[in-house]
Amino acid sequence: MKSVIIYPKHELLKKHVQYFLFFKKEDTSSFHYTTFPNTNLCLAIYRGNQIDYSNTGAANNCLITPSARKFSSRLYGFHKMPFQVNVLGPLNQICIIFYPSALKVFTHESFTDLMQTEAAFDALFPRHSDFFLEQIFEEGDFNTKAQKLEHLLLNNIKNTIPDRIRAALHRISSDDTERLTIEQLCAELGLSASTLFRLFKTHLGQNPKSYLKTKRFRNALQEMLSPDTSLSTVAHNAYYYDQAHFINDFKTLSGYTPKELQAKLSVQQNQLVWIYDTRKRE
Repeated sequence: MKSVIIYPKHELLKKHVQYFLFFKKEDTSSFHYTTFPNTNLCLAIYRGNQIDYSNTGAANNCLITPSARKFSSRLYGFHKMPFQVNVLGPLNQICIIFYPSALKVFTHESFTDLMQTEAAFDALFPRHSDFFLEQIFEEGDFNTKAQKLEHLLLNNIKNTIPDRIRAALHRISSDDTERLTIEQLCAELGLSASTLFRLFKTHLGQNPKSYLKTKRFRNALQEMLSPDTSLSTVAHNAYYYDQAHFINDFKTLSGYTPKELQAKLSVQQNQLVWIYDTRKRE
C-alpha cells in the first residue's frame, strides 16, 4: 500500500490542518491497522469503497471493502479506545487531519451531525460536486492533490477560533499539561466549569476532561517512541499517579500495556503512530 503524508504550504492553513494523508492500494490483499485516540479529527474521503463503521462502548471498528459506490466520506475522532481498521481489497482514500477546534473554522454544522453521516465531505462543502472529488482522485501527483485540497479549504473559511478556546488550548499545550486539572484551567481562564464544558463541546466536540486525558496519553505515547526513554520515565513525566494508573490508561486507550505497545508501534513520517498488520483480523 502506498501511504503519503503532505503538510500544508499556506501559512493560514498550517494553523488549522496538521497534514494531508493519502492511501492508495490496488491489489486485492487484506490488511489490518490500529490507530489510537488523538485530539485531532480526520475527514476521510473514499472512492470505490464501502465503509462499515461501528463505534460503541464495546467496539471501535471499521471495515473497508470494494464497492460500486463512487464516493463516501466520514469524520473520525473523539475515540475512547483503539480504532481497528480492516481493509479487504483495494483502497483509495484521502484524509484531511484537522487540529483541535480547527474544523469549526470551515463549517457551522454540529459535530453530532457530522460524525453520523456517511457524506461528511458534502456536509462540510455542499457547493462542491462529485466533479471536484473526481479531479482529486484522478490526479496522480500527491503534491498536486494537496494543493487542490488547500485551495478548497482556503475558499471555505467561515469562522475564527474564539479567543477563549484559543487561550485554553494554548494553556493545555504548556509543559505541565499532565498536571493541569479542570479546576485550575477554569480558574486561570476566569471561566465556570459549565462554560468551559459548553465551549469545548461546541468548538472541539468533546468535553475538557476527555480532551485532557487524550492529550496526556498522546504526550506519553510520543515520548515512549524514543528508544532511549524508559517507561518509568514516561510515566513520571506524564504525572501518572503510579504504574497501575499508567498501565490502565494505556490498556483502555490503546488495547495494550505500555511495554506491549512500545514493541508493536511503527511511525509514518514522524506523524502517524500505528500498528500495521498485513493479516486481517476478524
